[in-house]
Amino acid sequence: MKHIFPYREFSPLEIPDSNLAGIYTLQGPEQQASDKDLVTTALEHPIGCPRLREQVKPGMRVAVAVDDYSRSTKTELMLPLVVEELHKGGVREEDITIVIAIGTHRPMSRAEIETKYSSAVASRYRIVNPDWKDRSSYVDVGQEGDNVTVRIHRNVVEADFVVGAGQTIPHMIAGFGGGGKIINPGCSDGDTIGDMHWLCHRVPEDRLFAVRDNAVRELIDEVALKVGLRFIVNEVPGGGGRMAAAFAGHPIDAHRQACRAARVACAVKIREKADIVVADAYPADLDFWQALKGLNAAYGAVKKGGTVILVSPCPEGTSAQHPELTEVGYVPTDQVVRMVEQGVLDKAVAANLFLGRRLLDKAQSVLVTKGISEADTKAMGFLWSPDPAAALELALKRHGKKARINVLYKAAKMVCEA
Repeated sequence: MKHIFPYREFSPLEIPDSNLAGIYTLQGPEQQASDKDLVTTALEHPIGCPRLREQVKPGMRVAVAVDDYSRSTKTELMLPLVVEELHKGGVREEDITIVIAIGTHRPMSRAEIETKYSSAVASRYRIVNPDWKDRSSYVDVGQEGDNVTVRIHRNVVEADFVVGAGQTIPHMIAGFGGGGKIINPGCSDGDTIGDMHWLCHRVPEDRLFAVRDNAVRELIDEVALKVGLRFIVNEVPGGGGRMAAAFAGHPIDAHRQACRAARVACAVKIREKADIVVADAYPADLDFWQALKGLNAAYGAVKKGGTVILVSPCPEGTSAQHPELTEVGYVPTDQVVRMVEQGVLDKAVAANLFLGRRLLDKAQSVLVTKGISEADTKAMGFLWSPDPAAALELALKRHGKKARINVLYKAAKMVCEA
């Protein structure tokens, strides 16, 4: 069979039919309602609290935290509906601030802002485009969890009411994206983000990915509620570029329902784990920091000791904000822990390296990319290949001509269940 990747820069891959174990992708939503209707209905019938328009009042300063360019959230659809709801509650245009939940990503360009949030919103409302390295923009709000000092962007802390608009999908560390994650790590400073992410090394592996309630999410929820997150609007993506569902309401109650829906919408039943898995990282493919999500999904479909071929363009390289991915690489987990204890490795980076190494300990990985050099790929600890065909040839030499192959199409949002 001929497998076509969701990227023009990679040639289709011929896979022998005799080797093919399965081809998997997310299914399109069964419901017929439009994406706009799903969000509108969610806003009209919030979970666990009154409608947004009933909770705000004239004179309130409202911060709306939104996903950044690295997320496929349909913010351009959701955000205009949110601000319309705020206006119907009497909130003035000049009292609304859109805060980009940048995390430790780079700031967005003006063109990205207009595309991501709609030109109408971008031209009318104040939009804060944070630099997470500017500590003066963040406010100490006290300690949470195991004496973790929390610093949140001042435009969130100083607001009278905070709304979060995001996406609920399976996540390697937080269990699921969405909910209070729009605040922590989205609107947190680097140290707070690091402390939250690094909790992953203390959580059993089977209590992280696609598990809503774990120690990481507990800290996320505590911080979000503490700094005033009162209402969320979250979409759950389905296949075919459509929303599977949308939820609005209380940051925890609504998010729990969104997670249940995402667990169903993003699950694919793998008939058998294969010797080789071919996967792409779409849409988490700007850099390898994001593409690791596609790799994580693929490991659910491969045998222990097998080979994963990850195809991703990564036009922004490994990570513009985190050079440690090549300077340190995906070293053994005990080395990552030791570097954190010695204070020589950022905790957010450590979490990425720790989880990535867990994957590499299970199976070999070959990275096929146009955006990362062979030298940098090897510095991270992965094999490199110039194209999918060469990567498959390499894997077949390792596992034999009769090796079984699973193919995952647009894998970054998948949960593979054997």
